[in-house]
Amino acid sequence: MNRGRSLRWLGVVLGIGLFLWGPEAFAETVYVQAKTAQLRAGKTSLDAVVGTVKFGEALEVVGRDGTWLDVKTSSGTRGWIFANKTGAVKPAGKSDTLAKLGQSMRGGEASQTTASAGVRGLDKASESYADRAGISAKDREAVDRMTAYHLSDQEVEDFMREGGLGEYAK
Repeated sequence: MNRGRSLRWLGVVLGIGLFLWGPEAFAETVYVQAKTAQLRAGKTSLDAVVGTVKFGEALEVVGRDGTWLDVKTSSGTRGWIFANKTGAVKPAGKSDTLAKLGQSMRGGEASQTTASAGVRGLDKASESYADRAGISAKDREAVDRMTAYHLSDQEVEDFMREGGLGEYAK
């Protein structure tokens, strides 16, 4: 009988706690993985932009619908974001996609500085490998030209919109 009363009280206390904490007790947090991303009033790329979020910013997930997340920022702005622009893990450091790619190709051993050296041409280790593998100077120059080419965020956004890719997929 004492045990039954204790369990009832425990249930009451837990119920009150959940009521006071509300949905925040179970809120999911995601982090922006793109350099910038737009929050929209609805679940399409045609809906009005209600805000912009930056790389690494935490967002509280309020709801989901297919490939779109209904989120709220720390300042209270609420909107929809394409799910592929977010991730469950907070990114470390700045947005340096090439450095991350370089690290993954080397098994994570490279530093941010060494991994991003590929943007400026072959680093010493890569150059040494290219020499041993017999990769021609012509091919090395082609790689250097490709890595030196830069696209602005707007150019990428326009490309995705025109091609119906990512959040612009129909």
